Amino acid sequence: MPEHKPHLVVVAGVIEKDGYYFIAQRLENASQGGLWEFPGGKVEVGETPAQALERELYEELAISTTTGVWLADSVFDYGDKVIELKGYLTQWQQGEIQLNNHQQMAWVELAQLERYRFCAADYPIIAALHDHICAGE
Repeated sequence: MPEHKPHLVVVAGVIEKDGYYFIAQRLENASQGGLWEFPGGKVEVGETPAQALERELYEELAISTTTGVWLADSVFDYGDKVIELKGYLTQWQQGEIQLNNHQQMAWVELAQLERYRFCAADYPIIAALHDHICAGE
């Protein structure tokens, strides 16, 4: 019988500001510790992905955001769980960033993203972001 792994639906926000994108480094003792990601979190029962993303970014970073265009879905099996990651372009509305769940943050240009080691599920979102920007949307 195949083992049953938890299947988690997670949202990630690609926050853009003046041509730079916000990335955050996971805490060393967390799952995927030390890797970089677009911040976000789990979609709770009864939430839309947009509601979940806005709540998670407020909880993790203490900022208010508006969820924009969908970029990509990425399904990745981490061994102990399957993550379905939904990436969205996100607009920062207000607030000063506080790192509540991360050890470092950076604002980077699109071309600089390749210098960072991301969680595996984030790479399809980076590819979709490249496509989105190159399409001039």
